[in-house]
Amino acid sequence: MAMNPMQRRARTSFIMGFLVALIIGALVVVALLIRIKGINEAKEALEALQKQVYVATADIESGAEVSLEDFSMGTVQTKMDASLMISADDFEFTNEDGEIDPKYDEDGNQLAKTMIMKIDVPAGTIITKDMLEEVDDQLQDSQRIQEFNMINLPSQLKNGQYVDVRMSFPNGQDFVVLSKKKVLGTNATSIWLKLNELEISLMNNAIVESYTGTGIKLYALPYIEAGRQKEAIPTYVVSTDVMNLMGNNPNILEEAQAYYANSISGTIGYRASTIEPMLDPTREQRNELVSAGNANEQQTVRALRQTFVDSLEGTEDVGYGEQ
Repeated sequence: MAMNPMQRRARTSFIMGFLVALIIGALVVVALLIRIKGINEAKEALEALQKQVYVATADIESGAEVSLEDFSMGTVQTKMDASLMISADDFEFTNEDGEIDPKYDEDGNQLAKTMIMKIDVPAGTIITKDMLEEVDDQLQDSQRIQEFNMINLPSQLKNGQYVDVRMSFPNGQDFVVLSKKKVLGTNATSIWLKLNELEISLMNNAIVESYTGTGIKLYALPYIEAGRQKEAIPTYVVSTDVMNLMGNNPNILEEAQAYYANSISGTIGYRASTIEPMLDPTREQRNELVSAGNANEQQTVRALRQTFVDSLEGTEDVGYGEQ
């Protein structure tokens, strides 16, 4: 049966519309496939960036001693090379060949290294190897934990900070007695430090001189970022009597004696011309003025410190306990 022209045009239009719809559908399918492929590639790229790393479980201050227990394992997306991040092996003891050499306490528990955090890090930060520094904390037979209550303390000193103990004289000269010592404990008036025999001798001499010389101040000065700052070089020179005693003290390691002897080489005469004259009672009048100023300063700082310590009462930032 022959089609009339109207039917033929309708059929042609239908076929053309179908073909156009088919082409559009095919293009949409191709576009969707391309998009899905792109999404899968992006997903694979993100999955490739996912790594299991150690992150800080809490805020950590620069100079704080940390162990593996201060970090937790987390999944993060980062382009950072895995070799730059810390691992459990970094907290294992090793021998001279770099091989893991476990150490144990008296109860047979395996010990882990303690490290120092070089910078302040907030909780959740990825920890990399260059953020940490190994603690040279080999226990010496002569080391003791000693409490001092004659050192002028900063009003906001907290446990765990590092300080230099310095000695200033009424003519403005200032000497480093102890360098970069960790504050094991502190309260409003006292501070606890771990010292070896050499350092104990230095402090004893400095304390005596701070008592006998008017206007002399023994004080602690905190580091800003202990993890990044190198320790100061001690510059305080003890009296000749104490120096002779130190040289014959069997509890002072030979290397420590040599270090101190080298560090003050040629300064004995300097002490005679600078420190000892300030211990001369003929300077009493000038020194009394400086002493009065130091006393007022100490009274003010202690009052501020008491307020600060009261605000931290019950926290680990103040007081002294088992370290």
